[in-house]
Amino acid sequence: MMSSTIHFRIDEETKRLAMQAAERRQVSLTALMRQRAEELAAEERRHQNSEHEGWLEVQIAQAFSRYEAGEGEYISNDEMENRMKALKQRATRGTL
Repeated sequence: MMSSTIHFRIDEETKRLAMQAAERRQVSLTALMRQRAEELAAEERRHQNSEHEGWLEVQIAQAFSRYEAGEGEYISNDEMENRMKALKQRATRGTL
């Protein structure tokens, strides 16, 4: 995984207290900040996953509603592959 650097400014008092807190935990302030950034990233992943799950549940419910209403169109696997190929070609040409 590629590493990246984050730079930010804080006031001297905040820096001093944060460094003291890190020393008390016997870790570097950098390690603590990295850990917090990783926690924030994990929190965001959970948030994005739950949003996607909600979207997917809605899509599935809508599909079943269409099925129950007799609005579905059923095609063979070959026909589906032909349609997908045509869509991919249009997307490649930028004509979607």
